[in-house]
Amino acid sequence: MRNPCVVSALLGLTAMTGCTVGPDFVRPTPALPVTWQGSTVTALAAPSDARWWRVFGDPVLDAIEDKAGTANLDIQMALERIAAARATQGLAKAEALPTVSGQASYSRERIGTEGVAAIAAPLLGLTSVPQSPKSVDFNLYSFGAGASWELDLWGKHRRQIEGAQAKLTATDAEARGVRLSVQAEVARSYFQLRGLWAERRFAEQRQALARQTIAIAATLTDRGLATPMDLAEVQSRDRQIRDECLDLDDQIARASRALAVLIGTGPDEQPIDPSDAYVLPVPGAPALRMPSELAQNRPDIVAAEAQLHTATAAIGVAQAEFYPSISLTGLFSLDVLNLDDLGWNARSTSIGPSLSLPIFDGGRIRRQVELRRSEQRSAALYYQQTVRSAWREIDDALGVLRTLQARGELADAEVQARQRTMAALDARYRRGDIAATPVLEARAATVVAETTRLRQRIATLLAQIQLQRGLGG
Repeated sequence: MRNPCVVSALLGLTAMTGCTVGPDFVRPTPALPVTWQGSTVTALAAPSDARWWRVFGDPVLDAIEDKAGTANLDIQMALERIAAARATQGLAKAEALPTVSGQASYSRERIGTEGVAAIAAPLLGLTSVPQSPKSVDFNLYSFGAGASWELDLWGKHRRQIEGAQAKLTATDAEARGVRLSVQAEVARSYFQLRGLWAERRFAEQRQALARQTIAIAATLTDRGLATPMDLAEVQSRDRQIRDECLDLDDQIARASRALAVLIGTGPDEQPIDPSDAYVLPVPGAPALRMPSELAQNRPDIVAAEAQLHTATAAIGVAQAEFYPSISLTGLFSLDVLNLDDLGWNARSTSIGPSLSLPIFDGGRIRRQVELRRSEQRSAALYYQQTVRSAWREIDDALGVLRTLQARGELADAEVQARQRTMAALDARYRRGDIAATPVLEARAATVVAETTRLRQRIATLLAQIQLQRGLGG
């Protein structure tokens, strides 16, 4: 470039690319309590664990959680959304870079000799072709390259990159939320299925006891020691138990299909073996974290914060439209009429800045800024709502868990009392003091109490899963 003035001007324009309009993002401070309701825990009890379900110590659950992590379709779709957000970030970065393109063309030209060609033809060494109207034919070969770069004088591209990065952070957090939701749903479905199978076995025990009671009642009725109404009553209880078994079978089938879909297998495949010996884990005390840690662990809060960041950066992008935009363009080409003339002397060059300044747009830019500011305020309100909802969700989960643990203790006490009663009646029966019917009824009552305790334990496990989900894993 021979003109030093042009060089100086370009360097001066480049030096102006340090200004960034629009508000800078300030990370919000979530309004969270010092401690959780009904809890004195104020310090981090355990680090966040992506494999939080291992607290239950169940190898089968570990295996199906791992399977869901790779085969679940919701997780796969969330990963694709991350890939799309990463591509969007790359596009934003590319917008800030110069563009260079090459071109080559050939055309067969014809222009009338009564126009410009009347002057240009002799200069170009062309002869007119006697046609009507008269014209000049020639070949035009062009080879070249062009470059352009919009100077980021007001930080528009920097704000776009900032917003795209925040969008990627939000999408990644949303994907973690999807993964956490799937993990929690897999654990819920797994323990529900385990509980239904155990409840089905208890129902079979009650059904066997009911049949023994029916046999005894039928014998007593035949001997005139019981009325037909007594027999009809125990037969009615047997039908109720059979109806419960049918309902349990339906629940088991639906729970199996739901779990199979979650872990990526066919709905007709059995996700786990119902015949293996299994003992439900006894839930321990949850590892609570300091409330201030919630903003770093819960994916929805992280996503809401990143969305607020994206909305803040968008204000700067809109405000940059108020200011002039300057682009540098350059072109180099070789243009010849004959390929034999192709060479350095056939070059054409151009370079220089172009300026675009908004003068009148009917208020479009101002309205665009107002829109972006409104979106930022909405994002800030959404962040506050997300934090408060998380706070309430965790307090609710803690309250439910405490209640279920207390009810579980009552269920344990009831089972122990029923077992003592059954043992006493069984001893009297063996001595011949009483008939078999009271013993069978005591055994049935014990099984009912054990079923109630089972349901309480399953509910407690599900409540602990809900709490782990609320804490972010």
